[in-house]
Amino acid sequence: MTALIERDVAVLICSRGREDLLGRLLEDLGGGFLPALAAGGIGAAVVVYAQGYGPEALERLARRFGPGAGENLILVPAGRPHARIGDVVRTAAEGLHARLRYRLAMLMDDDSTYEARPATDANLRRAAQTFLERGHRAYSIKLGPEETLRIGPFVDPDGPIMPFKEKMMWVSRPVLDAVLAQPRFAELSIGEDAVVAALAWLAEPRACLAVHGIGGFLHLGFEAPADAAGGELPGGYGELMGYAGPSADTPHGKYDAALRHGVTPHHVMPDVFVGEDHPHYIYNGIRPEVLDRLRAGGLLG
Repeated sequence: MTALIERDVAVLICSRGREDLLGRLLEDLGGGFLPALAAGGIGAAVVVYAQGYGPEALERLARRFGPGAGENLILVPAGRPHARIGDVVRTAAEGLHARLRYRLAMLMDDDSTYEARPATDANLRRAAQTFLERGHRAYSIKLGPEETLRIGPFVDPDGPIMPFKEKMMWVSRPVLDAVLAQPRFAELSIGEDAVVAALAWLAEPRACLAVHGIGGFLHLGFEAPADAAGGELPGGYGELMGYAGPSADTPHGKYDAALRHGVTPHHVMPDVFVGEDHPHYIYNGIRPEVLDRLRAGGLLG
């Protein structure tokens, strides 16, 4: 049995047929993100669960990460096809646990970038150090270029919607263990990030926080930089779900079929998420009685 690599942080990326986008992100991680963590004494490695990549593409991606990447980049080719995002994430987590011993997993989308700047790097280190030192369970990293770090409630009590992976979600090892133990997680067609958030938050709400203002992150599907081409990005979730592009019959875009016919967080955790007749259904709304119970127990303060 191969010995597990030990790191403070595991960056976990699920990628599907996006060599150019993933290559750009790996360059950003190797050139800025990981060095910024290392400057604070935080060791990290990147694990990519790669779907639809042949051996030559994986070799190219490894070269783009930088010379001597070694154990800082682990490419895990998919051993079988997937039809559901829950199955993708579950299998990726299993691959991560088979290779790395870690304390904090950063779940990142492959259509992301990291712009290394002194303030950005310092905020990244500060947030990661706080997570590790205090033993937090989850951070929901918010979109936006703001560079003033702010940490607040995971769930907004005035709009009780479960966080999703806006830029990336940080979770502790016990949270991913809970994901692997969740019986129906692999059935999810959509909202796997909300279920991860729920499993983190319900166990200890005060150890789950929203983080704003790290700065320097872009999600190419929402905040494309000037040098990025416009329009929908190929590959990824849309390809997984057989999405053929926008039309009058797909008001929710690439998520339409999943919301109409697939397994959502409500179906997996009906005692936590509102049902299909609720206006917050497509946003993974939390049942009011769950919030009431946590307030009564003094867990939301």
